[in-house]
Amino acid sequence: MSITLEQLLTAATPLIELALAEDIGPGDATSQSTLDAASLLHGRIVAKAPGVIAGLPVAEAVFRAVDSALIFAAHVCDGQEVATGELVAEVSGPGPSLLAAERTALNFLQRMSGIASATRDFVDAVATTRAIILDTRKTLPGYRVLDKYAVSMGGAQNHRLSLFDMLMVKDNHTDGAGGITPAVARARAAYPTLPIEVEVRTLAELQEALAITPPLDRIMLDNMDLEMMRQAVALTAGRVPLEASGNVTLKTVTAIAQTGVDFISTGAITHSVIALDLSMKITKPAAAPALSWEERARRAKATLGNRLVILGHHYQRDDVIQFADFRGDSLKLARDGSRTNAEYIVFCGVHFMAEVAAILAKPGQHVYIPDRAAGCYLAETAGRAQVEQAWRDLDAALGGCADVEITPITYVNSDAALKAFCGKHGGSVCTSGNAAKVLAWAFAQRPRVFFFPDQHLGRNTALAMGIPAEEIILWTPHRPPSAETIHNAKVVLWPGACNVHQRFHPEDVVTVRERHPGIRVIVHPECDHSVVELADSVGSTTHIIQHVEAAPTGSAWAVGTETRLVRRLQQEHPEQLIVPLAERPPYCPTMGMVTLRKLTETLEALLAVDPPDEVTVEPETAKWARIALERMLDQS
Repeated sequence: MSITLEQLLTAATPLIELALAEDIGPGDATSQSTLDAASLLHGRIVAKAPGVIAGLPVAEAVFRAVDSALIFAAHVCDGQEVATGELVAEVSGPGPSLLAAERTALNFLQRMSGIASATRDFVDAVATTRAIILDTRKTLPGYRVLDKYAVSMGGAQNHRLSLFDMLMVKDNHTDGAGGITPAVARARAAYPTLPIEVEVRTLAELQEALAITPPLDRIMLDNMDLEMMRQAVALTAGRVPLEASGNVTLKTVTAIAQTGVDFISTGAITHSVIALDLSMKITKPAAAPALSWEERARRAKATLGNRLVILGHHYQRDDVIQFADFRGDSLKLARDGSRTNAEYIVFCGVHFMAEVAAILAKPGQHVYIPDRAAGCYLAETAGRAQVEQAWRDLDAALGGCADVEITPITYVNSDAALKAFCGKHGGSVCTSGNAAKVLAWAFAQRPRVFFFPDQHLGRNTALAMGIPAEEIILWTPHRPPSAETIHNAKVVLWPGACNVHQRFHPEDVVTVRERHPGIRVIVHPECDHSVVELADSVGSTTHIIQHVEAAPTGSAWAVGTETRLVRRLQQEHPEQLIVPLAERPPYCPTMGMVTLRKLTETLEALLAVDPPDEVTVEPETAKWARIALERMLDQS
């Protein structure tokens, strides 16, 4: 289930009325006494901490409920991350009304954004696993629809809404009914159309639940330790989806997910909310700053002229991408920059991209990134020390012959050290667009491939090339495969994943096709194979853009990639129906760290005596990384 905008506003309306009645009552005494009733003010809602925004429609409804003359304009979307100091929304209109509505609007927005932000942390913590985070009924009384909407904006899925929309047989029910089997029989007899889930506490109860026919829709493993959960997963063998529950925290959720369960439910994301810190600053309309960040950026760029080239990745914010001289995927942009005569290359993307640009840059070119902390979740799932240990383990399993048996291939979404590792060991780099070509080259060199860090790109590519699934194995650092398993494998995958593309699921494809009959589904190969095999087309962001651009008027697309790109495609192709594949919008939080303000400050610093820190790669690392990149480029 998921909460629609209509459901959200229907649920919020009585809460808004109650909140305004308790806060304003007969009137805002301070505002009414200090402000002229006809005065016009302008409010700027700003993030005082990083987080995920949720609840903008509710905040707008608060302002309109106080005074229909108030004009609300959001600068971000629900589900989108914000940086400290970022402008979230603006409100203009009669001063007394604006100030009267301020606190109530912020209370809703801060709470819902706090839930979305906490949820995103849990979702990211399990992104390299198959597990899906679920909420619970541990919500603020009366606020359940709002809380669950916020959860979905954080990227998790909603469990049952209430007691009436799903049968959930828990320990108290089974104890009262005399056992699991009789409890399920009674429940199904009374409500035969409702889905049913059963809670089990022991492996014996699990076996009883698995013996029930027809099979249950889901089984909850209640407060089991990790070893018992692993045994439960093995015992179930995929016959019924398993949900883990109990003592789920950010510290424990990754380990729980690694047991192999399908779902993890947690009340922590709703029952212990830490509100996202937001504030509203008031100015008079005439007091707006003389020069905006956009105007300052234009001036700085114009002054730098041909000395500067700005590279913008497809997932960047619209207010940043407008300044890009080139836009595209990471490798294309790095090559674009190196082909210019610009002295300064400013890469609006994440850090590994700027590293590649620095490796490929010509002498005299200097590379900068507006936010050096903008990393990549996928790239960070594999460190050089981890990969080198895996290589030693593979070498031991293959009798000291790793360098003649396995070709290491790293996805371009990795740090320079891993590219250098591949360069030293006869391997190469690949992109999402040329992975099949690079793997074909690799198999011509050696019989096996070690592919990192993205397991999904590796698996999808290998399967598409006709490699049997049983010859593709997933490396588990804490529990490496046996030597026999490695000998029988053709592809060894690192267990990394993208925290954006991991958020698409098969049910998203089913839902969007039910909602839009005839729509074509196009997804990125970083998605799980269960999504890829249901899609009509699979390819890189460039592939996605080219397919949409070439499609005739009236075409309909559900696009499974980062939301900022999908929104941009909607704007650029209004003659087509383009919708996000998932209702839970996946934004890349680290791409979002590059803001217009940070870009402007970088450009202005290049004009100053003391320029910003340059992105550099240690010479030895750069040498071997470049070799790996050149091996890939030789296949183009």
